[in-house]
Amino acid sequence: MTVTGYRLVVPREWQKIPVQRGTERAISALLDRAFARHGRDQVAQYRREVEARLMRSVAEARRNAGVDLFLPLGHRERNLPASFLISYVEFAEQGAPDAGQVLAEVIATTEGAGPTTLGGTPGMRTERTYDADPERDVAYASRRVEYLLPVPGTADSWLLSSFSTLGQGSPDDDVAELLCTLFDAIMSTFRWQYEEQRHDREEV
Repeated sequence: MTVTGYRLVVPREWQKIPVQRGTERAISALLDRAFARHGRDQVAQYRREVEARLMRSVAEARRNAGVDLFLPLGHRERNLPASFLISYVEFAEQGAPDAGQVLAEVIATTEGAGPTTLGGTPGMRTERTYDADPERDVAYASRRVEYLLPVPGTADSWLLSSFSTLGQGSPDDDVAELLCTLFDAIMSTFRWQYEEQRHDREEV
């Protein structure tokens, strides 16, 4: 069976934005829902601010080969300082080394890395804190959790799920810890989507 995508269960507040196509339409629909209970004039400025922030996030996601960006969007005072990005990395190399061998070597040489299994696929989880780096336009320190999985049935294609949070002012505070735990819970629902499964759902 051929992998055609993935499935995740996310909390209602987390919104999925496709990065490669249909982005503007998805953002417009998302904002329409978010501000449906408010008058246009009442929230016009805030809506523009949110839209600009989303487009900046999408631009960065595209630079990182992202396909889907997930953001927690609620009321202004309840927005969570976190996001995660799903990316596919396809090297398409002939004679690529075994995925298990690659994972073992990367885990052995990467700080904060350890083995994991998602959707029946052995992979890798890393968790690290990164300092602010103004020279690279990184204004704040962040805590990041990443899951790396080989795509079943491919020679050298990988799925990367990258989560980042600022916490409530520090990447090491309790809020950052809780948000990382939430992301782990989201990723525990990860499943591959196969071509046959897609056809089955379309026929129901």
